[in-house]
Amino acid sequence: MKETNSEKLVSLPVAEVDDSCRRAKIFAALADPTRLKIVELLANAGELSGTEIAQSLGISLALFCHHSKTLSEAGLLDIRKEGQTKYNSLNWELLNACLQSLMRGASVSDQ
Repeated sequence: MKETNSEKLVSLPVAEVDDSCRRAKIFAALADPTRLKIVELLANAGELSGTEIAQSLGISLALFCHHSKTLSEAGLLDIRKEGQTKYNSLNWELLNACLQSLMRGASVSDQ
């Protein structure tokens, strides 16, 4: 029988694939410099309105809304509405879980 250099692909359980896809979506959302600045700003400030975030970063409210949608779809933003104003804060639980899973993966691959 002839040997080949191809590797056997191992299927991941569905839960792991879903988790990997979710983490990929989160890291993709964080890959944009403006979205990363929004996350850093909220990490320091706690909770801010869209107007406050846009003014702090020197961007238009429309541009903030565009980036906010991406961060929200990834699950990174918690949004609270008070009257006409929407207040944004980080979903620390999800962000921490994602970073911890990355660290676990890094430590496993380092061995």
